[in-house]
Parts: sequence; C-alpha cells; structure tokens
Amino acid sequence: MRALRVILSLKLLLILLSVTPGLLRAEITNRIVAIVNVDIITLHELNTSMKRLTGLSVKGLQQKDETNFYGVRRSVLGSLINEKIAKQEITRLGIKVAKKQVEEAIEKVKRENNLTQEQLLYSLKMEGITLKEYKERIRGEIERFQLVNHEVKSKIVITEENVREYYEKHTKKYTEADKVRLARLFLEIRNPDDKEEIAQVKDLGREVLERLKEGRDFFEMARIYSQGPAAPEGGHLGWIELSHLEPELRKRIAKLSPGEFTDLHPASSGFQIIKLIQEKKTGVKGLEEVRDAIYSKLFKEKVEKRYATWLNKLREQSFIKVIF
Repeated sequence: MRALRVILSLKLLLILLSVTPGLLRAEITNRIVAIVNVDIITLHELNTSMKRLTGLSVKGLQQKDETNFYGVRRSVLGSLINEKIAKQEITRLGIKVAKKQVEEAIEKVKRENNLTQEQLLYSLKMEGITLKEYKERIRGEIERFQLVNHEVKSKIVITEENVREYYEKHTKKYTEADKVRLARLFLEIRNPDDKEEIAQVKDLGREVLERLKEGRDFFEMARIYSQGPAAPEGGHLGWIELSHLEPELRKRIAKLSPGEFTDLHPASSGFQIIKLIQEKKTGVKGLEEVRDAIYSKLFKEKVEKRYATWLNKLREQSFIKVIF
C-alpha cells in the first residue's frame, strides 16, 4: 500500500510539472479535490454535483447556510468517491450494461406505476432531471445490482410473506384517489402571435371534432393529427389523478361519461380534445395490483444495503486522499 501511495504521488507530481503555466492558472478554479486510486475528482465535478443535488449554486448554498454548506460538501464528495471506486470495479470486472437493458428497466418502471411515456417525462420534469440523466441513473442501478450479484454469492430472496407484510403495513400508501384514464388529441400553435396560424389550427380542430362526432375512431385520429408526445400511442395518457388536472379541465371531464370526449378547447400552446376512457373512484389497490412494485422495492432495498456494505469494505482497501 505504501508503494502504491509513492507511485501515485510521483504520477501526480509529473502531471503537475507537465502542465503549462496557463493551465495552472485555470486549475485554481478547477483544482483537484480528491484522489481515488488512479482517478481524480475535480472542484468542477464537486460543484456540479452539489448544484444538481440542492438546486443552488455553490455560492448561493454557502450564503444561505454556511454551516450546512460544509456538511453537504463532505457528503457529496463522499458520494463521488464511492462512484469512482464503483466505476473502477465495474471496469475491472468488465461489467457492461446494454442500452436495451436500460430501456427494458424503464418500461418495467412504467408498467409497475401505470405510467405512459408522457407521464414519465412530466414526472422527471417535476424532479428537475432530463430523460438522459434518468437513463444514466437507471444504468447505475443496474450496474450496482450486477456488482452485488458478482461480489455477494448468497442469493437475495424476497418471500411472499415479505411482500404481504409490507403491503399490510403500508395500506395507506396504496389508497388511490379518484382517477381518470384519458386520451388527448393536441393541435399545436407554434407562434401564439400569428393570428392566421391560430385560425388555421382552430379550423383543423373543428374539422377533426366533426369527424369524431360522425363516429371516426378517436385513437386513430390522434395518431394522424395529434402533435402531443403520446400521439404514436393514439393519444393515450394513462391513469391520472383528478386532483392533478387543471380546474377547468376537471370541470369539462366531470360532464363526460366513459367513451365521450370534450369539445375543442384551448390548451397551453394550442387546442385539444380530451377523451374519457375510464374512471376509477377512491379505493385501496389490491395486493395483486401492487405485488410486482412491492417486490421490486424490497429487492432494491436489499441490493442497496449489500452494496453499501461491500463498498465500505472496498473503500478501506483503496487509496483515497482528500485535498482541501
């Protein structure tokens, strides 16, 4: 271990000696804050992670609560160190997660939570993360599972009793509010100041509405005319809690029976027609409905626990130097 530290110190010294004066000046604002075996963590990486976690710039966070600032910084740096160690092991073990695995995992999340693609994107937007960042998060979870699976020989087992016990203790969590299953036909207005475009879009909307009233299939018309994200799926939005809808839209839907649709009406950046497919009143989801989701949750918790234990052992064997 001492030999390794000497080698790493020499490598770092050679790197610094080979840097030009201009780059050395730049390094002041992006200096090295930690060495993890053969990798480094820069100030830029640390600051970026802190901003992503808190939603505040480093300066803003420090001004808001200086005492808490240093605790957050230590915590985030610790997480970055763990990520470096894990990535090094992933590389050493040759673990690779295919794009298809990530897509399948996301589809599973959507199925277990009754989410459409549009709803998933909306949820991510509310969390302040992009789809690309979410995919990387999923990739990381799969990598952690494969690391644990490789390092921990005992099989993780979730029994029916475990699932049922969790369900009974968290029944309130699975109590549903009033929900509606909707489909949307959306016609976009690209320039809200262009009166001619608005008139053209509105005329098209009226024409589509007339065809629907004549008996044309709503989902087929949505695939042809809708410009919303769910258009390829016939405008299906999936199940949505009534309380999550805008008051005006709730009033329109309240007048419908399953199978009926609204008139053409204004929406953000365009016009829309909404179809009520199905409605569901307040009630508790049955165990069968949530079994897969509970299983996934319990399994993930066990994986994360074993991952943390394994990672702590690996940290003890690693060369880590924090530079502040």
